[in-house]
Amino acid sequence: MNKPHFRKPLILTFLTILLLCLSFPPADLGYLAWVACIPWFILMVTEEKYICLYSLGIGAIFFIIQLSWLRHIAFIAWVLLSLYCSAYFLAFAFCTRYITTKLKLPFVIVVPCIWTAMEFVRSFLLSGFPWFFIGHTQYQYLPVIQIADITGVYGISLIIIMSNAAIADLLSLSFIRQRRTFFKLTCILPSVFLAISILYGFSWLRHYHPKEGPVVCMVQGNIPQDLKFESTEDDQLQILKKYTDLSESMQSTPIDLLVWPETMMPGILNIDSALTGRKIDLLSQLTATSLAQKLNTNLLLGGIALTFEGEEQVYFNSAYYYNRAGAFIDRYDKIHLVPFGEFTPLRNYFPFLGNLVPYEIGLTHGHSRIVFPLETLENEYFIFGASICYEDTVPSLIRKFKRDGVDFMLNITNDGWFRDSAELDQHLAIMVFRAVENRIPMARAANTGISSFVSPDGTIYDKLTDSAGKYREISGTLTNRIKFVKKYTPFYTLYGDWLAILCVATTGITLMIAIIKPRSVATREPA
Repeated sequence: MNKPHFRKPLILTFLTILLLCLSFPPADLGYLAWVACIPWFILMVTEEKYICLYSLGIGAIFFIIQLSWLRHIAFIAWVLLSLYCSAYFLAFAFCTRYITTKLKLPFVIVVPCIWTAMEFVRSFLLSGFPWFFIGHTQYQYLPVIQIADITGVYGISLIIIMSNAAIADLLSLSFIRQRRTFFKLTCILPSVFLAISILYGFSWLRHYHPKEGPVVCMVQGNIPQDLKFESTEDDQLQILKKYTDLSESMQSTPIDLLVWPETMMPGILNIDSALTGRKIDLLSQLTATSLAQKLNTNLLLGGIALTFEGEEQVYFNSAYYYNRAGAFIDRYDKIHLVPFGEFTPLRNYFPFLGNLVPYEIGLTHGHSRIVFPLETLENEYFIFGASICYEDTVPSLIRKFKRDGVDFMLNITNDGWFRDSAELDQHLAIMVFRAVENRIPMARAANTGISSFVSPDGTIYDKLTDSAGKYREISGTLTNRIKFVKKYTPFYTLYGDWLAILCVATTGITLMIAIIKPRSVATREPA
């Protein structure tokens, strides 16, 4: 490869990485997503060699940059997850080139279909990592994202990538020989899809009239993870006092539900403290009861639960619910655990993998969704569910809660692992889509931020900030009313990821046809 020819792919590769990174938080310039992949796609239709290598490089560098907050937990996890995610970029490029070359199908249809399929597979394969979907970049643009209640976030991803593919195809002149018949399709299809999406969005927003629901208070203690992770009994007492003091500061404010983030209750609440012999367990249990009574409010408290299976101790990441009288009502155990964060896959076969887990103990996943009843001070009745940490990024879980009949969802999380990083912003952006997809209000209590309220149209209508406007690594309380719409079941809630599944099926079928088709028929002239 001569130097001038080598320069063009490098420039286009660099531009793609730059634009993709700027599209997501922390830069958060979501509008750039509509052009971010154009340089990459031009490479796909103009370069005969090394396109898979360029694509792997784009993915690896992009994910290494965007996942840099993982270095605070484990360097090896940061590198391995980045490489794993970049493999999807490689697979995307290979499938796109192979199918378009052999079957002569329109680039503007093949590319968004394969991209959407890859995002969907990444959302569940090997426990799933539904992060950095290109549709997530649009969380601030309400008219664009309303169609998620039909297609899920995948519909927004498909339209963005279709637009990128169309522009790249037109700019590359690759359609002159093989795809002249697709010229009108390339020009019209993205415009039609985008117009339908925006018109639907404006129509839905015009008829959106939210009602006010229960008053919920989020407590954000900003406990450093270093203090919490290797805490002494004195440290645990300090954490308990910090959250108790913040909660009691709300004593003069009527609230229906007070929420502590994930694992912020330092003691175990579901076991007789006499069995554990730990002072912190007794104090935590007394605090939960007294706090509910003193504030005359219901409580949702994040903590660790302990049960016994024979002589084996089994631990859960849990959300405990107490009524106003201080009586324990029920507990939700986290279903979707984070691999190499809360449990170690294949640990029985490869014990050394246990060194990658930041917990001294392995956690066990819960087995069922739990819905909690809530009676407000105004004698209204609601049903709500809780997701813990990463679970609000799992579309199927929130969709199932909605089908269980919940009126709103809470998320309790401790993103203190990632300090003052863009992970907190990225996490919140993803939660917006769970609200829109199911037309369900969501609220979050986060230890270090970002505690917030999200309405069914995707608006982040309140979040905890300090006087300087800082919203990460601060402490305080955030109180607001839940905003909800008249209960109904959106298309997406009923039928789930139908669009993404359709893209997977279409990709699989066309790939099989391309493999079966005789090579001699698929000769391709250089673009």
